[in-house]
Amino acid sequence: MSSVPQGANKYFLLVSEVLDGYCAIFKMPGGMRDIHKPGLGVRMGDIYPPGLRFQMAKEEKGLKVADVIPNALGYLMVSARMKALLEQHAGGEVEFLRFTLLNHRGRVASEDCYIANLIGTQDCVDMARSEGDASEFNPRRLVFVRRLVLDETKVTPEARLFRTTTVPSIPIIRGDLKDLFEREGVTGPTLYPVGTEVALTP
Repeated sequence: MSSVPQGANKYFLLVSEVLDGYCAIFKMPGGMRDIHKPGLGVRMGDIYPPGLRFQMAKEEKGLKVADVIPNALGYLMVSARMKALLEQHAGGEVEFLRFTLLNHRGRVASEDCYIANLIGTQDCVDMARSEGDASEFNPRRLVFVRRLVLDETKVTPEARLFRTTTVPSIPIIRGDLKDLFEREGVTGPTLYPVGTEVALTP
């Protein structure tokens, strides 16, 4: 997790990057409908199939399961410990979609992992100060982010973890929740202060 002085920044971009010794997920399993929904904050409900299995990417040899699991699916995928923290501290509605994680050989590594679907989005990005490549279909949606700046007056005061309408697949975490994660030793997330230069493809 990146080290930033406490109180220096109020909000951070939360991304998952593969760490040495840790696993990652690169492929979608069969049998999952409407796969875009958990990356956009749209509720899955009963269409999410029970018993879904994701497999560790063979390209990454690590076997340890981080609290925030790196993946190429645009999801926030978390451990059971992280789920418990989010249930108590996220400050907004989260739909937890349970899945089984298989190791590189197809054996069960964990039956207690979750897609954390942060429900809804907040239209709080300052587009005039943000930088990136806009979608050709929606000029207010960024498909590549160089700098993301928030209009903090438009952020729901109680939200500690939320999505933006502009880049819904990159969660935003508030500084006090970041500090809690650091105290709890949460593994997996990389945090970039909002407003700094980045190079992220949602």
